[in-house]
Amino acid sequence: MISLTAITTVFGVLVPLMVAYISSRHNFKKHPRLEFSESIEAAKEFDAIVISTESQLVKDRVAQKLIMKKNINFLETQYFYSYVDMELWVERYVDVRKYIEPIIDENNKIIDLKNKYTMAKGILFLCMYFFFAILAMIPLMFLKHYVEILQRSIDTISFLITFNLIIWPILFGFIALGGLHKANKISDAYNFLKNFEHERIKVEE
Repeated sequence: MISLTAITTVFGVLVPLMVAYISSRHNFKKHPRLEFSESIEAAKEFDAIVISTESQLVKDRVAQKLIMKKNINFLETQYFYSYVDMELWVERYVDVRKYIEPIIDENNKIIDLKNKYTMAKGILFLCMYFFFAILAMIPLMFLKHYVEILQRSIDTISFLITFNLIIWPILFGFIALGGLHKANKISDAYNFLKNFEHERIKVEE
């Protein structure tokens, strides 16, 4: 039986650790005014670097500092910088960035965005999902027979058959999920561009 002394000792160790953890989180949390001040400084730094001769890498890092995201570059940030609610659009754009292709003019500036994949490709990924999902669910659809075959392969020490009976449904399941993910992302990219086209407000220069 656990003694009262042991319980007291455990609590004596845990309580100070919990207090220290909560205090550290509170101390590391920035004051809203400090956050806004840093945002203003980052915006000024971005404005200055737009017309500078710094390398593309430096410009990318300044853009990422402004947006506070790694998966965006200077050209993309400069494009969205021209619109109201930049943070909102960038937040949505980053989520579907791999499925959108920027249109760049001769001045090396993004002038528009377009879908990288056609909707037909999205439908193809959706069909792939249904096909491989059905294959993955065959053992469940015929569970009794599947278990019998699996048990027979184990009893006869046919480990290659056992391996295939287990690994292929799992593999089909992962392929199905991959196809569904792709189809969803392509659809999200189409929705993003559609909403951006109808709701964007250009900043007057």
